[in-house]
Amino acid sequence: MYPPFTPKNWLLVLFFLLFFPGLSLTGQKKSDANAPFGIDFTQRDPLAGLAKDNWLRPDSTFNSSRFYVSAGTGAALYGGFSIGLYQIWYKEYERGSLRSFNDWPEWNQMDKAGHAFTAYMFSRYAFAGLRWSGLKRPTARYAALGVANLLQGTIEVFDGYSAEWGFSWSDMGANLAGSLVFTAQDALWREQRILLKVSNDLRPHPDITITNANGATSNLGDISRERFGDYPFERYLKDYNAQTIWASVNPASFFPKSKIPQWLNIAVGYGSENVYGAYGNSWRVGDERFRFPEERYRQWYLSPDIYLSRIPTKKRWVRLTLGILDFIKIPAPALEYSRGKFRGHWVMW
Repeated sequence: MYPPFTPKNWLLVLFFLLFFPGLSLTGQKKSDANAPFGIDFTQRDPLAGLAKDNWLRPDSTFNSSRFYVSAGTGAALYGGFSIGLYQIWYKEYERGSLRSFNDWPEWNQMDKAGHAFTAYMFSRYAFAGLRWSGLKRPTARYAALGVANLLQGTIEVFDGYSAEWGFSWSDMGANLAGSLVFTAQDALWREQRILLKVSNDLRPHPDITITNANGATSNLGDISRERFGDYPFERYLKDYNAQTIWASVNPASFFPKSKIPQWLNIAVGYGSENVYGAYGNSWRVGDERFRFPEERYRQWYLSPDIYLSRIPTKKRWVRLTLGILDFIKIPAPALEYSRGKFRGHWVMW
């Protein structure tokens, strides 16, 4: 959980956001911060000439062995993901015949933002594996587009056969939009200047007693556990109140002659609060109905961020690790706009 402070102090966060570009994690001078080691991130191998050649170096021509390793790894992850998703999300729900439904109005569209984020990351990972295998850039780019939508389409098939949900065309649209965020940037710039990221503060379930007109009681925390789960990984995926989806922009790539460090990003986030049901915060326990009366509302954020895979390094395994973790929005001060007001957070997770 991140600690808020009074609206009068939000200017301190804004000041930090404006002047943070002058700081450096690496201790290098501002004058040379924009081009550490002369790295060109539009190239197949940004560390060429800087890092030792080993099996992590992307191949310049098609390498069938690497391709099969990439495809096999992807297939294994796909299988594990599908099994895990079924166990977490669908196992306890009744199955039915394939059907579709319109779920666009649900959850303040937090689920749609999640679909776009996930499709983007699938595209990015698939592209990296295919380029490592030696595929040419256009081939890898559009193959990654197909892989991302295939993986995300699996979720829709699960939904389509679930009596609780159904196949959602708006989800498929969000999947396509997220994957195209990657594809379009690679086609235009040969690099990712805007990353889609996620954060989750994993706050405790709300222990709030709700009393209805009949005097019966229920606990909001029980409903939160039922709908969002109780394990960290499950809640990271499902708890829309704790989750924020970010578009993390890299200013240095748009302004290459500036002195802004290449690893520094500015992120715009979208979240929602007091969302405990698809359309409203009501539920039934036996014959009794309950409703959480607090207003559901949307949240917009502005916060500094770090482009992890652009932190200067001469180690291929370090850059690989940082690239895998690039889906995480780094905890940092944030400015929030919601319900017509600004508020600041010293640190937002």
